Parts: sequence; C-alpha cells; structure tokens
Amino acid sequence: MTVTNIRNDKGENLVGILNKKDTNQLILIVHGEQGHKDCLYQVALAEKLPFSTFRFDLHGNGDSEGKPGYSHIAQDTEDIHAIAQHFESLGYEIYAIIGHGRGSLSGLKYATSCDKPLSHYVNIAAPYLDGKPAKKSEIAFKPDFFDWKVYQKGKLVTVKMRQEEVDVYNSWDSSHVIRMPKTTCVLTVHGLNDETVPTYHAASYANAISNHTLKLLPEADHTFTNQHEQLIDTIVSHFEQHTNDAYQKALNMGQHVSVTIPRWIDIPGVKNFRDIGGWPLKDGSGYIRERTVFRCGHLVDITEQGIQTLRRLNVIAAFDFRSDPEIERQGVMPDITGLTRYPSAMFTQADYSPAALATRWKGYFEGATGFPKVYAVILEKGAPQYRKIFIHLIENHSISSTKSIIVHCTAGKDRTGLFGMLLLGLCGVDDEIIANEYALSNLGYWEPNHELEKKAEMLNVTVDDMRMVMSAPYLAMKETIRQVKEKYGSIEGYVRDECKLTQEQVKKVKELMIVPIRFEERQLFRPKI
Repeated sequence: MTVTNIRNDKGENLVGILNKKDTNQLILIVHGEQGHKDCLYQVALAEKLPFSTFRFDLHGNGDSEGKPGYSHIAQDTEDIHAIAQHFESLGYEIYAIIGHGRGSLSGLKYATSCDKPLSHYVNIAAPYLDGKPAKKSEIAFKPDFFDWKVYQKGKLVTVKMRQEEVDVYNSWDSSHVIRMPKTTCVLTVHGLNDETVPTYHAASYANAISNHTLKLLPEADHTFTNQHEQLIDTIVSHFEQHTNDAYQKALNMGQHVSVTIPRWIDIPGVKNFRDIGGWPLKDGSGYIRERTVFRCGHLVDITEQGIQTLRRLNVIAAFDFRSDPEIERQGVMPDITGLTRYPSAMFTQADYSPAALATRWKGYFEGATGFPKVYAVILEKGAPQYRKIFIHLIENHSISSTKSIIVHCTAGKDRTGLFGMLLLGLCGVDDEIIANEYALSNLGYWEPNHELEKKAEMLNVTVDDMRMVMSAPYLAMKETIRQVKEKYGSIEGYVRDECKLTQEQVKKVKELMIVPIRFEERQLFRPKI
C-alpha cells in the first residue's frame, strides 16, 4: 500500500492510499459524511477486491487539505475528476467507483459526466435529492449557524455551517442519474434499517437508472453496523458475477450485447408503476417483451405530466380491478384521449360485507402463509377478468405494434400481482423471478404512517398488522404458485381451465409476449437475473 498525494484544481493536496493489485483496473472508494479513507469497511473492502483500489479523503476531510463544506458536492466531484485524471495519466483504467452516503452523490455525478463511462458504479446508502429546498431542517440550528461534525486529522471536529449551506445542499438534483451510460452497471446497496436515508431513496435510483441492480440488506443501518462482512461480500460478488458472466466476456471482446431498459417508470401521481417485461425465460430461449404490459396502483391521482408519459408509452387500455366500494372511496382516473378504461372488478358489493371482509383481511394478517388463502379467492373470482386481458392482448396487439396496456388495482400488488404471475408463468419465467418481481411492490408502494394508523384504528389492529397487509411477501407468491401448480398441474393449466383460453389462444399470447433468442446468441444476449 502506498500513501499518495494528488492536487485538486484548487491546489489542495488530497491524501489517499493506493492498494495495488495485479491489474491496472482501478476502483476509487469515496467515503461519506464524517468519514475518511480508513473508516468503516473501506480497508477490508480494498483488501478483498481483486482490483487495484484508491481510497482517499475528500478535501477538508481526514488528512486532505482544504476547507470542508456541507454543500460541497460539486467540489467533491471535482476532487474525483482530479484523482481519476492523475491515475489515468499513469496508465490506470478507472474501472469503478464505490461511494457511500453523501460521498456517493459526488461519485454518481462523476459517473454521469466523465468522458469514458465507468464499467461499474456501487452506490451505498446514498440519498436521492430532488433539488427542492427542505421545508424544515432536521438539524438543530443556533441563531446564525449550526454545528457540523467533520473527521479531520484523526478526530471529529466541529465546524460551524450557515443555513445557506443547507439550502445549497438541498438544491442538489439527483435526477441527473437518468443520464447514466447504459454500459455502466450500477449496484445500489441499502440497509432496511437505515434511519438516516430511508429505503425509498434506493428505490428512486432503481427507477431512474436503466442498468441497475438493487440489493437490500435486512439487518443493516446507514453505516452497516455489524454488517460490514455482508456488505463487502455483496460488492465482491457483484464484481465476480459480472466478470464471470458470458455477456461480460462478450463485452470484453467488443461484441454487441443488449442492455436492459428501465423497468420502473416515474408516472407522477401513480405508485408502483413498472414494466412487467424484460424477464428471461427459464430455458433461456427468450425473454418477456418490454413496453407491452405495465402494472401499477390506481390512476386516480395521475398528473398531467403523468398522462403525457402514458401517451409516450402508447398506452391504449387500463384494466381496473377495483370494486365499486373502492371506486366510490377513491374515484376514477381522468379521461385520457386514446386510452380506454376497462372496469374489471373481481368482487361484488356482497364481497364487501363485514363478514366477507373479515375473512379476507384475516388471511392478510396471518402473513406470508395467509396471503395465499386470499389469493386463492382472487384467482377463483378473477378468472373472467384475467381472461378479458389475455383476449385483449391477442386481438389488439402484435409483435410489430408499439401499443401497450396497464393492469392495476388500488395498490398494484395483489390482484395485479396475480395477473403478473399468470402472464409470466404462462410464458415460462422461473418461479423465483416471478416471486421476486411480485415482491418489488415493497419498493413501489407505501403508505405514510398516519394513514396506516388510521386504518389500524378502523380495523382494531396494530400498525404492524397494517404494514403486513400492505406488503408483498416473496414467500406468499412462492406458496401461491405451488398451490396453483398442485391444483392445475401448471400455471398454463389454470389459464386454460379457469380463464377458458384455448390451446391456440395460449399460443398467441406466448407468440406476442415472448421475444425469442437464437440458440447461438443466448449466452451473449442478456445478463443473468
């Protein structure tokens, strides 16, 4: 290991440690707030990575020169540019950047502004800032300033910062990541117990970045206390996978490789909106056609901007699984020229009697083992509505068409999730992928605590009970699939027996929804999921 000093554009010395391995592929490791080059897991991570690494102190932090600033995201980005240019002049390839927290804000900006795209970017627990000044700072202010802790010269010191610094920080806009090069594989790692940066920030990055993988560590907080080994293993495994995958080898040989387009799409006013396409078939013979079927929560609150996005996606139909009591309470979507809403309620007014509701909700309260009981009822009552969607796809879409549809209920997770299971399973997607796709609703749909408290009080249950109801447990979908296969022999068996699709109609759905991959291209076409 070699201590290295590099001057930034202000003439300040940035101090870091070069850990040279038997490769000129270099990974830059950027620390977060109150951090430094040797903090948390960084030393152990540098040792375990098979690449050369350079971990360093940003200006004004650790052993580096300069004055720290709460709002210095842009200046920190310039530090990274200076370091990258230094090592590139020595013959290194800046292969990846690993950034934590606010340090990752600067790293991400570098990744979208550097001349040569990075191969990888690892985003650890970074906030997603929307460029809007905070209504009320969470920091305790004194009359003209607040105390901010910075690690300098081996200890935490107090630096006085003014409100203007906070305003500049909050004005940072993370939406630039939508311009992340599609050849840059981005991994976001976030702890589910992170109280500093809530998990929905990670979902925002997943929504915005096209070539993105999201890993959530259940027991981890913002600094990954007692979880450093798990974090390091997650990062190292990411690099190993991409090094070993056939598609990465094809990239190294200069061959063309398809890049996955964004699954999550931001539709203002709509929660949980995502593309059901893109998933590979279990046998490797193809993948699900993208930009044909979307799933989401209700469209009642969609904004004009959201409507314009639906027009660009060429959505011609929205199948609304909500029942009359839900519609009476929530309303209906606005009229959109060229888009037809198809009422597709599965439950009648009688199904909303106190006794019927109590039976259904009881299943949800039982958790992952109880959800399948509710889903069995939905599959029984919903078959005619699911059939309607399959027939619409057959009659109104083709492999040369750009038209698309939306399926939705209130949250876009239960009735909608079951249709997703049927469509993906019918086409031959692996059960594991189907269950994980269903569980993505844990990121796409949420309700604020005051709403959960209101519902909990109304139903005489706890808030934790309501959180369970609003969740999408992976195990619940796995068990539902098992039960469907046990009863019907296969998911296709359900579609034939209950949705009354003929063999020819099933064939047409598959022809529409499956993009075939020639045998000789299968190992080069897409990364493994």
